[in-house]
Amino acid sequence: QAQFFTSNCESPLNVLAPSIAAMSTMLRKLMSRSGTNLGSESPTSPSKPSPPNVLVTGAGGRTGSIVVRKLLEYGVGEGGKFASVRAMVRSQESGDKLVQSLGDLKGVDIVIGDILDPATLNSAFQGMDSVVICTSAKPQISMLSLGKVIAMKVVSLNQAKSRPHFWFEEGQEPEKVDWLGNQAQFEAAQAAGLKHVVLVSSMCGTKPDHFLNTNMGNMVLWKRKAECALTSLGLPYTIIHPGGLLPHPGGIKESAEGGKRQLYVAVNDALLEEQDRQLVTREDLASVCVRCVLEPSVAAGRSFDLGSGPEGEGTPFEGKAGELEKLLATLQGKNCVYGEADAAFMAIERKNERGCQCY
Repeated sequence: QAQFFTSNCESPLNVLAPSIAAMSTMLRKLMSRSGTNLGSESPTSPSKPSPPNVLVTGAGGRTGSIVVRKLLEYGVGEGGKFASVRAMVRSQESGDKLVQSLGDLKGVDIVIGDILDPATLNSAFQGMDSVVICTSAKPQISMLSLGKVIAMKVVSLNQAKSRPHFWFEEGQEPEKVDWLGNQAQFEAAQAAGLKHVVLVSSMCGTKPDHFLNTNMGNMVLWKRKAECALTSLGLPYTIIHPGGLLPHPGGIKESAEGGKRQLYVAVNDALLEEQDRQLVTREDLASVCVRCVLEPSVAAGRSFDLGSGPEGEGTPFEGKAGELEKLLATLQGKNCVYGEADAAFMAIERKNERGCQCY
């Protein structure tokens, strides 16, 4: 173009000057509309991601309430890590208990929702960016069977390996809560356009003969079936399989304080083969959940088991930036593997199949 104007004009700069001025004015108007600063020589730095709006379901439970507290500790609202926090509970009574246990809930919106009634979930999920799902079926111990177990241990000098039986309240069985209830939450998250689902599940999903399955209505197998559904939806997800949760209702006398243990991750129940890495505190589990929400680029698409070493040994997980990435790096890119059998798991028809006493 320069050659064209030079060969046809006596003074090309004089001819171009009006056009250049007009084009410059037009360009500045267009760039100002797009927010670009032409007066700066350095490129505009990328905008900082907005703090997410986070929903916690099962917030009235032992783990869910800790997750809510951890979110609050990072700050909610202006200057905080989170724009808002919403806690979903099953009843007003559960919400009142949450307020009593945590005290100041400034910045937390408590809502009532029933995962077995999908129509109640839509409003809870609307406007949220991420959800931490902490719902779970809750087994009730049979006191009669517990008495028998204690008696057998006394008679056998603690050699008997008998275990107590468990039952579930009607309508609260693992098939309904951990399968259908989780599925309803995934669909609500998808409909509301959430960007990240963090699911708290459990180890033992690859162990059909484990006590949690044979004596508790195949609880973890139903959870595993739900995980398969989540991974197929196309939603960004993180699935965490914690080991035995401390404080443990089974009488294990161990400290449950968070930030005191080194955490370990593995896949496909490999931690069950290591006796000193099968437990994890609810406090540490909650810290990992919160870091997953804060670091979706690190956590999304991951499915892993979570355990910890003895208190006071190794480097404890303190919930700081960078710790989650370092922890997951030990997996070397591996994730839990889901097979056709996991997705196809169905209810047991016969009462005592595989020793289950829950039907």
